[in-house]
Amino acid sequence: PAGHEDARAFFQCETCNRVWMVHLTAATSGRPQAPRTRVLVVDDSDQLVGLVGMWLEDEGYDVITATSGSQALENASIHHPDVVLLDLIIPAPDGFAVCQALRRHARAPEIVLMTGLSDPARLRRAEDLGVFALLHKPLAQESVLDVVSRASRRRWSESPAAAIGHRAET
Repeated sequence: PAGHEDARAFFQCETCNRVWMVHLTAATSGRPQAPRTRVLVVDDSDQLVGLVGMWLEDEGYDVITATSGSQALENASIHHPDVVLLDLIIPAPDGFAVCQALRRHARAPEIVLMTGLSDPARLRRAEDLGVFALLHKPLAQESVLDVVSRASRRRWSESPAAAIGHRAET
């Protein structure tokens, strides 16, 4: 671990230099804990992924990150996120294709698109993907936290039993 500030440990991959964080928790009183919402953050900017990830971790979300479409699909198949924050313009496959692939899953995550696009035709295409919300860059912390909170509530309210079963698998 690289640090223990705020009951968190930071690890760095020796191969790709990616950094991830793990919450260090104290022993519980034996009561079952509510499952934490998993959020996959996908953008080709390491800085944006890190910033948004930090905002979400500070609010208690489990965060998984990716900087390409292929990483996003791989991480989604491993971690089964509840909410995905997805940029449209990322290394292959692009955000449009990633969104379509994620929506085909039996228990598809709530998808929030993040974009700096201003082209009306591409924005219509994004809206036609059936996503939960569309955020325009530059992102504001309050907007990101609000939309993730709403997407999380929708995810857990649709099928609480399935969500709990989903957690038991992992």
